[in-house]
Amino acid sequence: MKLENAIKKIEKRAKLVNRKVEIEQKDYHNNGSLKVYVHFEGAVSELSFWVNRDGSIGAPHIRRFNDHSDLHTDYFAGYHLDNLTQALNSLAPLPPKYPVGSLVRFKDNKRNNRWKLAGKVALVIQAEAGGNYKVQYDGSENSYNPFYAQRDIELVS
Repeated sequence: MKLENAIKKIEKRAKLVNRKVEIEQKDYHNNGSLKVYVHFEGAVSELSFWVNRDGSIGAPHIRRFNDHSDLHTDYFAGYHLDNLTQALNSLAPLPPKYPVGSLVRFKDNKRNNRWKLAGKVALVIQAEAGGNYKVQYDGSENSYNPFYAQRDIELVS
């Protein structure tokens, strides 16, 4: 992904989650190789990535603000991700698609058929960012109430 497209994607995500974002570009070695730092408002971590010579981005990395690598030991702060979307989902997850109180139906897929949930209608009782939902349906137990993925449910109306 090119740097311009990456910055557009980061700014678009900031608008979607209604948070301010600071994007800082630095050339540490004065050789034209940029490192970009992304700070989302209210986040405890920061995203950084290098810009390659062809203008594409590489090696998205997330670390906590107060966590630093130690050169004298084998400790490297943070973790690398495969792409920018994974990094944005970690730093600024999308709001839930179905709000609490929505009437949803379990889709007819292999997982729902295995758990005998396909076609059942349920009520969303808890919606988490990133597309995870707790639902209540006829026959559900009160003691064990797992989260279901957004890909397994659909809005009834």
